[in-house]
Amino acid sequence: MELFGEELTKSEVTRRIGDITQLGGIKCYQFSEGQQKGVRGIDIKTVSGIDMTVLADRGLDISSLSYRSIPVSWRSVVRETSPAFYESRDLEWLRTFFGGLVTTCGLTYMGSPCVDQGQKLGQHGRISNLPAYSVCADGEWVGDNYRMTVQGKVREASVFGDKLELSRKITVWMDSPKITLEDSVENIGSDTSPLMVLYHINIGYPIIDEVTELLEGKAKVWPRDEQAKQGTDSYNRFSKPVDGYKEQVFFHDINADRQGYSNIALVNPQFNSGRGLGIAVKFNKDSLPHLVQWKMMGNGEYVCGLEPANSFVRGRAIERQEGTLKFIQPGQRVNYHLEFEVLDSPESINTFKKVLI
Repeated sequence: MELFGEELTKSEVTRRIGDITQLGGIKCYQFSEGQQKGVRGIDIKTVSGIDMTVLADRGLDISSLSYRSIPVSWRSVVRETSPAFYESRDLEWLRTFFGGLVTTCGLTYMGSPCVDQGQKLGQHGRISNLPAYSVCADGEWVGDNYRMTVQGKVREASVFGDKLELSRKITVWMDSPKITLEDSVENIGSDTSPLMVLYHINIGYPIIDEVTELLEGKAKVWPRDEQAKQGTDSYNRFSKPVDGYKEQVFFHDINADRQGYSNIALVNPQFNSGRGLGIAVKFNKDSLPHLVQWKMMGNGEYVCGLEPANSFVRGRAIERQEGTLKFIQPGQRVNYHLEFEVLDSPESINTFKKVLI
């Protein structure tokens, strides 16, 4: 394990500390006030600078990420709201949207509200407002490094309806500013079900600022609508907060690298007198072929969303009509893999640029 610029074995580390929590670790607790009351939280801290919160009662989503006390993810005004306040109709999903590093959307529908085959569907689905079970948060030595994991299952199911189960594993290494998210969705029912999945990754200030750049592999980019079309030439550049700003959404088709991953990052090269700060995201293109970019430069809602997805966000009815709706068969599993890495120097930003194709 690399600690403070020195490479140490497990034995050399344990001789220097009383317990691993001297360096970092996992803390499990419950929120106690307001709309957060009763929500199970799991905090993970590492000596490399990662400080994050996973919510067991919100689909094992990641509600916040900081790096060396610098915020990375955008957090909305609603904070970590209990799923008890979730409302499924229209745009009511926004009342429990905490932002965070990852808010999962799906599993049987996501995107804009619509009516699909007579069924009224609200925005972005239910999965983020469902509690996980069989949750395990633990750490262990793997050779000379220390690994922390949070895992569990979330079931989106209905009598006479779709029956899907999400198994999630989040992994963090003590000495690395990286996070791995591995998901597996299984159809545990006896009927074919729609499958719509989107990872709502929300990056805020200070990574987002007027000098921020969006970096990605070779990609085709196009606007969702007329509003976004106005900003097509500047989709990859940003501004100070703008009064009355209207959200712009762009669709990206990013080429995969040799390992089958699409790569994208948001970087602020001038942060901290030119030291730079950013976050890179990689995701498997075979199961997540699309990237939806949510650009919102408003007051308070000052955020850029990078959203790997298996379909667009136009609503399930349109996906069905155009023949692009994905399905999952009884007994079938579909796997998703995402990796996050904090870029905290010109060298790490340049290294990321070299992997782009």
